[in-house]
Amino acid sequence: MIITDYYRMQELKKLKSHRFDCVASTGGYPPFEEIAKRSRSKRFFFYYSEVPSTFSGDAKRRADRVITNTDNISSVFVPDLEKPLLAYGDTRGTNDAILFEFSPDYKGVEVFIARGYKNNQRALFNLFAEGELEQDLEEVRRLANGADEVRL
Repeated sequence: MIITDYYRMQELKKLKSHRFDCVASTGGYPPFEEIAKRSRSKRFFFYYSEVPSTFSGDAKRRADRVITNTDNISSVFVPDLEKPLLAYGDTRGTNDAILFEFSPDYKGVEVFIARGYKNNQRALFNLFAEGELEQDLEEVRRLANGADEVRL
């Protein structure tokens, strides 16, 4: 199985920034679980925003958006204009790729982790966009804690 971890995120309260809180997950991805431990609610969350001015010029040109929680977690790349709800990135400081599937209203996002696939994230995105990872996606959705139906 390529997809190893899953986090379903929702924008729970209206803030000036787009804050997404975890509402279901497989719960075993160390970088995200470390963030959860430090939060008051003991829940993983991130902000989805524009690329900050502190990013280098090359990174700003390439990334479409970023997810952060005090520090950068991942740049977000949306390579297919025909499928703007699908994106990819990687977890900073790891060798892991991330796939994102946003809800049509951008109030929810499913985050799929593929440990060890950082160097193949574009090819992984292509499989994702073509529906070839659907079995993996359904399996991690099913494993997500506390959620019978986790699809956005």
